[in-house]
Amino acid sequence: MTATTGSLEIESDNRRDSLVRAAFACLAADGFEGLRTRSVAMRAGVNIATLHYYFPTKEALIGGVAEFLSAQFIARHADPVASSGSPAIDRLHQEFADARYYRTEHPALTVAMFELQLRGRRDPAIRKIMEPLFGHWRRGIERWMADGIAEGVFRRDLDPASGAAQVVCAITGALYLDLGAAEVDGMLAELAASLMTPESGSKYGHGSKAAKRSKARGLDAHSKLDKRQRRQSHGQ
Repeated sequence: MTATTGSLEIESDNRRDSLVRAAFACLAADGFEGLRTRSVAMRAGVNIATLHYYFPTKEALIGGVAEFLSAQFIARHADPVASSGSPAIDRLHQEFADARYYRTEHPALTVAMFELQLRGRRDPAIRKIMEPLFGHWRRGIERWMADGIAEGVFRRDLDPASGAAQVVCAITGALYLDLGAAEVDGMLAELAASLMTPESGSKYGHGSKAAKRSKARGLDAHSKLDKRQRRQSHGQ
């Protein structure tokens, strides 16, 4: 490979990356309806012909965005959780920490993911693009959940596939609904308690007491909001 050929390949990769990032930005800012090739080209500072050279179809561009999202979710994580002594429990805690991290630090990632996921329910081509992203996540959870069952920290009757689906649905649901911090903490504590054996729930701090404390924080926040709304309605 000559130096000129190498520099051209680097330039081509950089151009492709800038177009994918521009498409991601359009998607996160304006939703799927805002993902127009002209808008993407303008944001990337190129003409339509250049965009079509790298991405001949809109599906190809969306595929690039899906790959970008997958790479971001793989690379970006909350700080490692403190070791509990159980690898499976640590993985569960890390999933929860990552959910909070994406919610507060990188909300655009989840917005873009949900936009494509919802569009995929009506568009088979986009659904096919998005399925590997969620499939990779679920399979990873299934593996450490099975390890946790063998370790004895998760319920022996727990089905790893169903448990993984429960974790994915709970986390994506919380992010999609944009729940408050107290509500998220309460929900995650309840979820952990439902997965663990009573002994491990008590040992690792996710038994019913932890769930009740988190839930109480959420209820207290709602109670204060209700009181403010009642005062406002009475002109106080």
